[in-house]
Amino acid sequence: MSYKWETLKPMPSKRVFASPLVHEDNLYIIGGCDEKGVPLDCFEMFNLKQKKWHRLQNMPTKRAAPAIAGIGNKIVAVGGVSESQNPLEAIEIFDLTEKKWTVADPLGEKLLGISCVIRENKAYFMGGMAADTTPSDMLVELDLETNKWQKLAPLLTARYATFAFLIQDKIYLLGGRQGKIPTTAFEVYDFSTKKWSKLPDIPSKRVFAMYATNGQQILSVGGLLQPASQGFSDACEVFNIEKGEWTVSKPMPTKRGDFAVGVIGGKFVCAGGLGNDGKPLKAVEVFDADTNNWTTVTEMPSSHCSCSYTMVGNRLFVCGGLSSRGPSNAMEALDFS
Repeated sequence: MSYKWETLKPMPSKRVFASPLVHEDNLYIIGGCDEKGVPLDCFEMFNLKQKKWHRLQNMPTKRAAPAIAGIGNKIVAVGGVSESQNPLEAIEIFDLTEKKWTVADPLGEKLLGISCVIRENKAYFMGGMAADTTPSDMLVELDLETNKWQKLAPLLTARYATFAFLIQDKIYLLGGRQGKIPTTAFEVYDFSTKKWSKLPDIPSKRVFAMYATNGQQILSVGGLLQPASQGFSDACEVFNIEKGEWTVSKPMPTKRGDFAVGVIGGKFVCAGGLGNDGKPLKAVEVFDADTNNWTTVTEMPSSHCSCSYTMVGNRLFVCGGLSSRGPSNAMEALDFS
């Protein structure tokens, strides 16, 4: 098995902390920050079949790292970081048919670091952080057909910047932060009972750790150790969903945080990120959870951290972020044969 990077046409805009969304045959990149750290209203679409970028109507509100969801002919952007570097309550909806944005009723709370999953044509937003760094325990359902919000059972642990996965009709919610302190909390929401329950905590406490799932296992990898003077981590921990338990696995070869992570051919891929020398990385490593083995594969064509990344089928797409030369508009995709 060999892994190969494809260099694709670069994004029209250089940016970091943008939110990616794959919807139908297109990859959308929404918001982000420019080289001065100022949030952007950029909204661009990459047609995956034609391999072409298109600029779409800018968002009404400039923002970085909004929570986003695409359902039917609508894309919604919720919260994020404003031009004043404060959390936002603005909600805006883009109609793919009419190709324009409309402003919806605000969230009711100004929040950044909201997580999102999509289930049965509804979007579920959870967590977040307010301007005074208070973490939120929000779990809300948004029906984009009616634009109606419904509050659901709150999180057991209030937090923001979590990772959320929908697996077997349950939301698995991992990690995140409370103010500047990372949390190891791990909780699951069961749609059949409409209740949260606790799972075993993540074994180690890290900031900027990354998470991915193949449907049977959840990987917790890398991140910044606490205290931060200890540098980036090579931690690799695997949660077995069926057994309900964590295993501390063989460390990742490269200590790093803030990288791209995905699953290709059933194996976990970690690409780029920030290393202990303070520079963005090109290193790519693949972890086989069944054999507890890491393999180093072909480096990325360019270095990336704080990038937008997402899986499209069995390919990992990495867009923009911070390169060794500053904000990037590079886009690359990793495949295997």
